[in-house]
Amino acid sequence: MKIKVVDKNTNKLLDRLEVTFEVEAEAETPKRLEVKEKLAAMINYDASLVIIKKIEQLTGIRKSVGTAHAYKTQEVLKRVEPEHLIKRNTPPAPKEE
Repeated sequence: MKIKVVDKNTNKLLDRLEVTFEVEAEAETPKRLEVKEKLAAMINYDASLVIIKKIEQLTGIRKSVGTAHAYKTQEVLKRVEPEHLIKRNTPPAPKEE
């Protein structure tokens, strides 16, 4: 999986970095959490402060286009992002048996 940052925009009003990216995958659309980890490393943010807004698979080619928001603090993230996106970008808790 290769990730390419297409555009970075600093939104001072919401205190976040807005990133547009492309992902080239070998077989399937990559998992949201995998993309989140690699993208956070590329833009030098903690993965827990990055929210993947969307990933869209382009028709006919093995490329996906997506949008992510990166925040400086957890408080700003929780204040701005909807709860369902925070849940979608959180790794599942390990099940106890």
